[in-house]
Amino acid sequence: MKKITIIVSLLIGCSVINAQITIGQSDMPNAGDSVLVSITNSLGGIDQTLTGANYNWDYSTLVYNSQQQVKFDAPLTFPTIFALLFNPFNTSYGRENRNLTSLPIPGVSFTGAYDFLKESSSALKQVGAGFTINGTPIPFYYSPNDFIFRFPMNYLNIDSCDYQYSLSIPTIGDYGEKGHRVNMVDGWGTLITPLATYQTLRVKSIITAIDTLYISAFGIGSNIPVPTRVQYKWLATAKQIPVLEIDANIVGGNEVVTNIQYQDTLHPTSSIGIAENSSLDFNATVFPNPGHDFAVLKYNLTSASKVKITLTDVLGKTVSVIADENQTISTYIKTINLKELNLEKGIYFINIQTNSSKEVQKLIVE
Repeated sequence: MKKITIIVSLLIGCSVINAQITIGQSDMPNAGDSVLVSITNSLGGIDQTLTGANYNWDYSTLVYNSQQQVKFDAPLTFPTIFALLFNPFNTSYGRENRNLTSLPIPGVSFTGAYDFLKESSSALKQVGAGFTINGTPIPFYYSPNDFIFRFPMNYLNIDSCDYQYSLSIPTIGDYGEKGHRVNMVDGWGTLITPLATYQTLRVKSIITAIDTLYISAFGIGSNIPVPTRVQYKWLATAKQIPVLEIDANIVGGNEVVTNIQYQDTLHPTSSIGIAENSSLDFNATVFPNPGHDFAVLKYNLTSASKVKITLTDVLGKTVSVIADENQTISTYIKTINLKELNLEKGIYFINIQTNSSKEVQKLIVE
């Protein structure tokens, strides 16, 4: 009888350990929170699309390239221009956006993005954003809002929303985006990262959007194609942000991973400080790739530095200097006019060089 009791207790214990969890508002961040994440550029052959019920995801072999702090700023600490629109009444916190999709507008210097989010018992939603365009910070509303998560969140939940924003760019015209998000809780189970093992819900989001641009000087407007975006987020109780997130763009029917990050502890070899983001993290992406008329390079600087960006051919010959300047901490987007460069079809390399680091991105011209 005693043996039977022990066996039953063990079975009950295992069922509790592997039980489905529910994610709600209490598992989201609060203003003032800061979470350390590690960034990597390789999944090491792991297929991010695999999922299911009581699934075991093993991402323990991920190797970090850099680290950064994800900070959630209180509304009253926002810069003055942003505080005019976003305050404690309509915003829970603000967060730097290091993974914003490209803003491919020739003649426009895009050097930063900031998201404004509102949290409630029923949802986490993006209510607005701020861009720094040609040196001018410009805040704007999302109307309707983009619902990142809806609560409570359980396995097999599906929800969707339409969102939209628009802003006026001084001396240029108007830029905006209309998008549709579908969120699916497509898995639950055990996730293993290099840091720890978690019981998680896995959320897959598919975002389809179309950007619009109106150039006032010419009185014309056009649509700008953007790739379908896919986000995979593993959520655990009381962890504030996903313990693992993988972002991808759909290119040619395939998922091209653009961002991989997971919660971590500070590594001795990392130059990041506990309070400030002082390491260099390019996290560079190029789109479209292959490119024909233009290509857009997006990268992050988390340390001020002299930056030189060159485009070279397969023999190492420089065909264009994209940037050679001092840059501050921010997200940068550079539009490369391939048609103007009159490049032959083939493989080229975008070289990003700073005072202490270098990254190379392959670009195919077709």
